[in-house]
Amino acid sequence: MTLIRLHYRRVLVGTLFFGLAGFLQFNAVDDGATLAIDLLITSLFMLIIGLLGFIGVSLFPSFRVVMEIGALVFFAMAVLQRSSFSRVTDGLPDWILSCSVFFFFALLHHIIYGQWWQKSGLGFAVRLNSKFKTRQRPEEVWARLVPNPNDLGAYYTKTLRAFDPKPGEPGHFVQKIGLGGSAVLELQIEVKECSPFRRFHYDFHADTSDRNRTFNRGTCDIQLTDLGADGTLVEISEINEKLAVGEALLMWFDNLGAQVSASARAVLDGSRDWTLIGKMRRDVQALS
Repeated sequence: MTLIRLHYRRVLVGTLFFGLAGFLQFNAVDDGATLAIDLLITSLFMLIIGLLGFIGVSLFPSFRVVMEIGALVFFAMAVLQRSSFSRVTDGLPDWILSCSVFFFFALLHHIIYGQWWQKSGLGFAVRLNSKFKTRQRPEEVWARLVPNPNDLGAYYTKTLRAFDPKPGEPGHFVQKIGLGGSAVLELQIEVKECSPFRRFHYDFHADTSDRNRTFNRGTCDIQLTDLGADGTLVEISEINEKLAVGEALLMWFDNLGAQVSASARAVLDGSRDWTLIGKMRRDVQALS
């Protein structure tokens, strides 16, 4: 159920467009089948695609965008084949048609997720909400989720490289997150509220160019509620003032709020982390 909750958006969208493409193909064949039969075949096709989608995205998360972009490619090609444009392609060699699939995939990937979105200045404000229960006590959760300058290794991601106080600026820190090897992401942190074992609220931004500064600014709020014998209720809210369109779409498809919840809960409870965040964390640790 966890894998379904993490990946359902991507698989649903991909299955929908694969299904539409399949229906156009099945309906185009003059085999005497009725509309009801074509719809039944399409439904079975979508069921198979959905199952394969969940398996593929779970086992090969690095290639997860193939689900939505591949579906759009096949849908677009099915539409073209049903249009008058098919007369132009009928005489082309098969190898050209095969190459066109990869070209169209690369083009769509660039349009949807390319860096040109950030250069254009277009973006969305994005809010991520995560909420989960853990059997750990608030004191234990606080020690894992809140950065401690004196115990970097306790931080739950295991990728925290520094959380240094800024001299002469109380509540201000420089946070460095490892990205693998010597690469780090450096963020400026301003703590707005720090109530031990209850709430940790801070603003963050990266020192970048004026044009990109709005893409690297936001707030994060961590709230802990003591549930007594039931452990702790954890609520994490992160607001990014502006994310490039491609990045915002990728985060939506990844269902990043649910990824954060599942990853943090898995780490706190000592279980296997199957999320995209868990995979990226293991990749970073392997390169460090």
